[in-house]
Amino acid sequence: MSDATMAPDRRLLRHRQGGLSYVEALIAVVIFAVCLVPAVDALRDGLSAADALRPQAVNQQRLEARLEEVLANRFATLDDAAMAAGNSPSAIAAAYSDAAGGTDRLLVTLYRYDGSGLTGSDSGLLWVRVAIEGSSLSLDTLRTRW
Repeated sequence: MSDATMAPDRRLLRHRQGGLSYVEALIAVVIFAVCLVPAVDALRDGLSAADALRPQAVNQQRLEARLEEVLANRFATLDDAAMAAGNSPSAIAAAYSDAAGGTDRLLVTLYRYDGSGLTGSDSGLLWVRVAIEGSSLSLDTLRTRW
């Protein structure tokens, strides 16, 4: 075969390979539209969940901040507050808790802890709990004298 007979075929191939056909573009647009609906729904659900959880996130930050404030005190100061509050898992340390009557009141509980939870006789270990009154949200930690 000569080059003259192959030349039209090469031009035809180059012409057919350039760009997308109308059907290919239409299929791509349909696929994009079908995938877009669930993506937008997922985004909307995520944004509404973020709005619903915002108060809980704020309360969690408040708990963390109060716990840090309490733990910034010397052990002896916290131990004195635990003894003044009655050294009990249910006794509230008024010096570190919010005043009564407020909404989302933060309550701080301090008591001596011996590691078993049966007695409050260990003078070197304190249980510290910060909780929101009327809520299940709380943070607990232990503070040692040493």
